[in-house]
Amino acid sequence: MEREYHTKPVHQGYIEPHSATAQWNINDTVTIWASSQGHFALRDHTAKIIGVSVSQVKVIPMEIGGGFGGKGQGGCYLEPVVAILSRKTGKPVKIAMSRTEVFVGTGPTCGTHIKTKIGATNAGKFTAVQATLVYEAGAFPGSPVPSGCRTMFAPYEVSNAFIEGYDVVTNVQKSSAYRAPGSPSASFAAEQAIDELSRKLGIDPVELRQLNAVKEGSRQATGPVYRKIGFVEILQAAQQHAHWLTPIEGPNRGRGVAAGAWFNGSGPASAVVSVIPDGNVSLVEGSPDIGGSRAAMAMHVAEVLGNTCRES
Repeated sequence: MEREYHTKPVHQGYIEPHSATAQWNINDTVTIWASSQGHFALRDHTAKIIGVSVSQVKVIPMEIGGGFGGKGQGGCYLEPVVAILSRKTGKPVKIAMSRTEVFVGTGPTCGTHIKTKIGATNAGKFTAVQATLVYEAGAFPGSPVPSGCRTMFAPYEVSNAFIEGYDVVTNVQKSSAYRAPGSPSASFAAEQAIDELSRKLGIDPVELRQLNAVKEGSRQATGPVYRKIGFVEILQAAQQHAHWLTPIEGPNRGRGVAAGAWFNGSGPASAVVSVIPDGNVSLVEGSPDIGGSRAAMAMHVAEVLGNTCRES
């Protein structure tokens, strides 16, 4: 089964536009309040852009009105500007983008062009896969094509694989992350081809995925070996669920199945928990507040110590 697929750039569409406030201090340091998912990277980028040391820049992440990756490590747009203006004026400076400025000046997810080829036996067992991923980086190199290559066919056991990626510079704004950057486009191409293969072979699409599903000990095409993953069990549960077994009634109704993959990673992390003399607990940690993370961290500490969240 050999196919080609295209996807277009799509903006994350977060409800809150980018905004930043800076105060240049008398000790030649700057404090920045920003809507950011990646405040440590934002601190490092801002320091480099304005020509000061990292120790002179403090970034405070505010509550975020949506980000979806677009306000992550690559989202350094306003912060150097407000820092320089505050240094020049000696006063706090705030800038907030309009919706038009967000669409024109910030990074959407990249457009892609993906060629994929799957070889399989008549019984449905994958024997080889091949894929070429071309991702649009925008004005500067750095599309998420490595992540796309890593997740392409990652849910499936394949003994022979050739996957290559191209990072293409184009005359548009620099692309940015958007929900597992690079993976959805790759998964879309792989899963569409697998669906067509299932129809060609006359095999139920869930059964075809079960036949080739990765499990503990399976090696990905890019090298890493899976630990306990539960993909087979998920497919088995889905196959027995009413959402899959109930007859489809009425016009324009359909039903499908697809799988995707993502990997986890972390930079340096730390947290400090202190018991205050009045019996309350203080938690200091470095994550931004997105998706309720501040509340979640307080709940973790409360659960371990037997406190309530109000006491943490």
